[in-house]
Amino acid sequence: MFFLTKLAGALLKPLSLIIAALLLGLLLTAVTRCRRSGLTVIALATLGLGAISLWPVANTLIAPLERQYPPVATLDQEPGAIVVLGGGAVDDPALPLTAQVSATSLQRLIEGIRLWREHPEALLVTSGALSRGRSQAAIAADLAIDLGVPADRIRRLSEARNTEEEAAAYARDVAAAGERPGLDAPVVVSSASHLPRAIRYFRGEGLDPLPAPTAHRAHPRYFDLPTDLAPSADDLRTTEAAWHEYLGRLWAWMRGR
Repeated sequence: MFFLTKLAGALLKPLSLIIAALLLGLLLTAVTRCRRSGLTVIALATLGLGAISLWPVANTLIAPLERQYPPVATLDQEPGAIVVLGGGAVDDPALPLTAQVSATSLQRLIEGIRLWREHPEALLVTSGALSRGRSQAAIAADLAIDLGVPADRIRRLSEARNTEEEAAAYARDVAAAGERPGLDAPVVVSSASHLPRAIRYFRGEGLDPLPAPTAHRAHPRYFDLPTDLAPSADDLRTTEAAWHEYLGRLWAWMRGR
C-alpha cells in the first residue's frame, strides 16, 4: 500500500498530468485524424503549465494551508519534546551533512533547534526513513549534534516512512516511554503547508501537539521587476507542494483519518 500511494502521488502531480496531456495531444495529432483535438489538448496543457508556474496561482493555492497556524516566536511552557518531521534526505558521505538533508528538511531542523535552545531539557526528535543507507532521522540527528544539541537529548524515529507513521512512531516509542513530563503534548515542527495534516495524525494518536510551522512558501511580491510576472520553476514547486497536501487530505478523508 505504501508503494502504491507513493506511485499514485507521483503520477498525480500537476507536472505529471500536464506531460501526460501533452503526450496525448501529440498522439492525437500525429497518428489519428483528430488533429484539431490534439492541438487543442496541447494548447490547454501548455497554458495550464504556464498558469500553475505563476506566483498568483501558486500563492493562492498554498496560502490557505500555511495560514492555519501562526509561527511560534517563543514557547510559553516547557515542552516535553520537539518533533522535527522528515522532509527528504540522501545518505551520501561525500557531501557535508547540510547538503545531505533537503532544503525543506534543513529549514525544519533549524526551526526545531531554535525552539530547543529555549528549552534545552526537552527531547529533540528527528524522524524519517530512507530506502537505502542511513535514515533521514539519523542524518538530521548527526547534523543537530554538529550544531550543538547533546546526543543524549535526541531521539530518532528511523523507521517512519510518512507522516502517519511518524505520528504513530512518536506515540509508541517516545510518548509511551514517559521519560519526562509533557511528552503527550509535543511541539511538532514541519512545513507550514504540511502541518495541518500532520497535526491531525498526531491528534489521532491521542496526543495534544503544538504546531510550529516553518518553510513558508507564500510570500508577498510587489512586481518590482518584469521577471516577477514570468512563470518560474520555484512557483511550480509551490503549486506542487499545495497539490500534494490537498491530495494527502483527500486520501486521509477517504480512509477516515
